[in-house]
Order: sequence, then structure tokens, then C-alpha cells
Amino acid sequence: MSIGRPDGLQLRTEKEQPIHMKFGGSTARGLGRLLVLMTAIVSGSCARETQQAPPTGGAAPEPPPTTAAPPPTATPPAPPVVPPESGAPATAKPPATAKPPAPSVATLPAFPWPPPRYSAFATIVREWVAPGQQPTLASAARRLESAFDTAGYGERSYYWIPGGFALVSRIEQIRPDASPIDPPARWAVETARVRAGFIEHIRALFNAPPGFYRVIVFAVTDQDFAAAERGPTSTEARTWASAGSLRLPPDIGVQPYSEQHYTSALIYEFERRADQPEAQMRTPSGSPGQVHLEKTGLWQALSRP
Repeated sequence: MSIGRPDGLQLRTEKEQPIHMKFGGSTARGLGRLLVLMTAIVSGSCARETQQAPPTGGAAPEPPPTTAAPPPTATPPAPPVVPPESGAPATAKPPATAKPPAPSVATLPAFPWPPPRYSAFATIVREWVAPGQQPTLASAARRLESAFDTAGYGERSYYWIPGGFALVSRIEQIRPDASPIDPPARWAVETARVRAGFIEHIRALFNAPPGFYRVIVFAVTDQDFAAAERGPTSTEARTWASAGSLRLPPDIGVQPYSEQHYTSALIYEFERRADQPEAQMRTPSGSPGQVHLEKTGLWQALSRP
């Protein structure tokens, strides 16, 4: 059964189909928009509640673990940069390496030590070579050089020995009593220059005319020593240092002439006979060491203040 109404709405009883409402076109479109808007509002509200609501159980999710950053590593300082020269590119300067100074023994040849057996020897009075309160090896060397000059020795050469130095004279021809023969025959033996070395002094004797010859060595040291068992031979002489020095190196000269230092004169005497091809060393000498020094004038020169 239908009941009519003025606005066109028809109602049916319960025994009939569900009630249908009919609206005009504009009214239906307005209701549709309203439903769409309400649906959007409800959907947005539900989405916000879902994001804010904690999961079932009430425990809030833990934030993801974070990895701690490693501690900063110290960067070594860069080497200094050397300014470029002549337009060359700058280069890093390598760290400096300290170099030890070269020892004087590298430039001062070594005298055979312990010294070869000598023909005679004499000990020089300390005050003659080391006067004053603070004598040095250089002051002792000057005293010995002065004595050589006074005695007429124009050439001499320095050698290194432990604890000091050795000062070697030029070869001279002498008489059997140790006195030098008169110049120029005294120095007539063909000798090498001062820097040629002690070995050249000995070699010169191998071709010398018959006679007696002498080499004087002043040894300044603070070391005790004893002569070697044998004297120098031609074979051994060839192994000796072959270059002497004209002067005493400063780093040796500044060393003090201590209470333990002493100066000895070592006399090497040789004889060349007409029937022998080489000069032979005389051991012992026919004269004591002091007599050799007195005959040549060195003893007197050293004793003078």
C-alpha cells in the first residue's frame, strides 16, 4: 500500500518493499558531496590515530641503534717544504740526519804502532816541551818544530799515534859517532817530499851510497808502549803509511798535554855497506839516544827556554 505525499515521497507499509526516497537532482548531488567530504574526514582521523597509537602490549618501539663515530686519527705534520731554486718545483725536505765529524786519523796517517824496534831512544824533559800551566799538544808540537828548525832540519811530517802524535825528521847522513856530516852531503840522499810518508824515507836508504843514516821520531803520547820485536825491513816498510801531514790537525792540537803525556825520541839508524844491496838497521846503535840528539843539536835546542 502506498501513501502519497505532496513532496513526492512515497511510503510503503512493512509488508511491501523498503521505503524509497526520491529527491530532486540538485538535492541528491549535494548529499553526495557531503558524504564524500565526511568520508575523507573520517579516513584522515583514523589514519592519525593509527600512527599515534602504540603497538599492542604498550611498549614503545626502540629507536634503531646508532654506530659511534671512530675517534679522529692524528695526522702527522707534513715535512717542511724547501723553497724552489731557479724555478724548480718545491720539494719536501727530508729529516736531517746528524753526521759525526770525521776523525783526524782519517787525514793524519798512522805511524806503525807499537813502533818498530829502534836503534836508540831518549826521554825528553817535560818542561822542555810542555812549559806553562796549561800546555797542549799544539804547544808541544811548536816546541819540537822550533828545535828541528834550529838544528837545521828543513822538513818533517806528522803521523797519528794513540794518545798523541809522532813527528818524523828528514833522512840525514851521519858519521859513525852519530854526528851529522857537513851539508850539502848531509841531505844528499834523494828523499821524497814531506807528504810522501815514512815508508819513502826508508826506501830512499835502499839506493843510498855506503855510509850511516838516521831518522829521528819524536813520539808524544799518554800511552805506555814497548818496541816491536823486530826493526823495519824493506818488506814491512812497504806496508807503512805513505803520506805524512805538514801540520798537526787543530782538533788534536787543542787536547791538553796532561800529566800522563811524555815525549820520547826514537832513533832509527841504518848502515849501507858497499857489499850489500840495501841499507840495514843497526840494533842497537853505537851511540845512546841522548848522544844522537846532542850531536845533531836537538838536545840543546830543546833545553833552551
